[in-house]
Amino acid sequence: MKINVNDVITLKDNRQFLVLSDTIYNETRYLYIIELTEEGQEIVDNVKIVKEVVTGDGSKLVTVTDYDEIDYVKEALVESLDKNELI
Repeated sequence: MKINVNDVITLKDNRQFLVLSDTIYNETRYLYIIELTEEGQEIVDNVKIVKEVVTGDGSKLVTVTDYDEIDYVKEALVESLDKNELI
C-alpha cells in the first residue's frame, strides 16, 4: 500500500499519525508524521521522522533515531512540507 501526504496511518500500537511530508534520500523514502488523538480529530504534540524499509513481504516504517540521518533529510522534508497543502 502506498502512503501519501495527508494520509492517516495507524501504527501497530494503534496510534494514528498524519503524514505531513515526504522525501527520497539515497533511494530511501522518508516521511514526516504527526500524532493524532485516538479519535483522529486533533493533533498531539508528537512528531516523528520515519523511513520506509522494504522487506521480503512488503515494507514497514521505522523511526529514524540517528541524528546524522535526521540532519540529512530534515531540510528536504521541510521543503516538501512547504509545498504540500495540508488538510
